[in-house]
Amino acid sequence: MRSGLDVDVRNLTKVFQRGSESLIAVQDVSFSVPRGGFLSIVGPSGCGKTTLLRMVAGLLERTSGEVFLDPEREKEGVAFIPQASVLLPWRTLLQNVTLGMELKGSLSITGIERVRSEIEKYGLGGFEDSLPSELSGGMAQRVAVIRALESRPRILFCDEPFSAIDFVTRLELNTRFKFMCRVQAITTVFVTHNIEEAIFLGDEVVVMSNRPARTVVTYTPHLSVGSENAVECRKSPEFATLFQKIWKDLRNG
Repeated sequence: MRSGLDVDVRNLTKVFQRGSESLIAVQDVSFSVPRGGFLSIVGPSGCGKTTLLRMVAGLLERTSGEVFLDPEREKEGVAFIPQASVLLPWRTLLQNVTLGMELKGSLSITGIERVRSEIEKYGLGGFEDSLPSELSGGMAQRVAVIRALESRPRILFCDEPFSAIDFVTRLELNTRFKFMCRVQAITTVFVTHNIEEAIFLGDEVVVMSNRPARTVVTYTPHLSVGSENAVECRKSPEFATLFQKIWKDLRNG
């Protein structure tokens, strides 16, 4: 593995076998993420982004290629936020958030107080004792995000974690999420089909093709306005320019 990298992906390919037919989902994808870096992966729906992410996270067997995670950082903790929240139905909101801390043996009174503060900041104050069945889909997804961050991972994989959340709340959460990843120096690979989200969050943005997913181009956003705020960043001229470039890349497949 190359020095200074937490994630190093080389020539990753996935082929699904369906009877006598072979379906290539991901083809020859390579990228890397330095320690504490944030990589956004954007592409059209159904192009193979989730398949790619699950292979990198070790949740799906790859057909060929190599994935390297820094062993020390991996040992310290890896988290995965899926599209669906996957909360434990018998645990309250607060208990679901603290699950990772319990599993790591790091749950404390101070930790619970910090979690309660985060729950409030994510707009879920007052629902600490609610069960998942009493929450909306967007609320449950916010719980999954807080749970992952509060487990203090060193490497984080995200599969469209904000897709079920309304636009206004999503912008607020983008700002909070970026801040927390920066503060905790979490190395993040973030899949989305939202171009604006990808630009704001990513130190680099990888644009994927239609299926089979291949890397079309990689951009490095440099926003002169509001780089730490998901609303203010839209005032940056670089934001509009990069949005148009990625939009054209995706339209061209």
